[in-house]
Amino acid sequence: MAKKKFGQNFLINENLCEEILKYEKINNNNILEVGSGNLALTTKIINKNPKKFFSLEIDDDLIEKHKNSLISKYIYKGDALNINELDLFDKDKFSIISNLPFNISSKLLIKWLRLQNDYRCIQSMTLMFQKELADRILAKENEKKYGRITVLVNAFFALSKIVEVNKKDFYPRPKVDATVIKFSSLKKNKIKKENFQKLEKITFSFFNERRKKNINKIKKIFSKEQIRKEELDKYFSLRPENLNPNIYYLFSEII
Repeated sequence: MAKKKFGQNFLINENLCEEILKYEKINNNNILEVGSGNLALTTKIINKNPKKFFSLEIDDDLIEKHKNSLISKYIYKGDALNINELDLFDKDKFSIISNLPFNISSKLLIKWLRLQNDYRCIQSMTLMFQKELADRILAKENEKKYGRITVLVNAFFALSKIVEVNKKDFYPRPKVDATVIKFSSLKKNKIKKENFQKLEKITFSFFNERRKKNINKIKKIFSKEQIRKEELDKYFSLRPENLNPNIYYLFSEII
């Protein structure tokens, strides 16, 4: 039985599982899955012969349920928020495929962005999110849903929407639909490693009051000399969603 505390909503549409996996190169690649659940994705990943595969599972009951199956050797007990992915794959690069637990999906994404910033170890990710969060991730500048997570993600990955998933394709049925997104690692990160923490702080400051114009935010973060030299006053009358990600990456360079 699915447990609410773990954000479990098991995918029950077999065709969708195939659709999700066809966008990832699995054969002879390192693959991480978060949440083995009902094994809907797990068994299909194994059948595609990954080089090394771990399916992280925090639920002791599910681990016990599968302990006598051949799949048990791939199931690794652990909390995805605290696990060291680099240790699992001996510092080698890996990809992530997951119907993410909805209750921690944004935290996991931020964790993996920090990991990518520090080590560039993630080749790609195919992840399922609640539709609302997915819309924010995929948003473009000047759109209402464009925000902090959009800017952070675009520093490391090119994004594409794979498929929208109806809530009836899960058990138990969640209250909202979902969306699967493919994250393809950029050949080069758009920010320097030492600037990511600055970018996190800057985007938090800007989007925490997203309806207010940028003038006070810019004056608070940057010196008068920085504003003059970089001509930041041209952004004063705009709002946070009017600045494309590259401007925020510039801000992280200046500060």
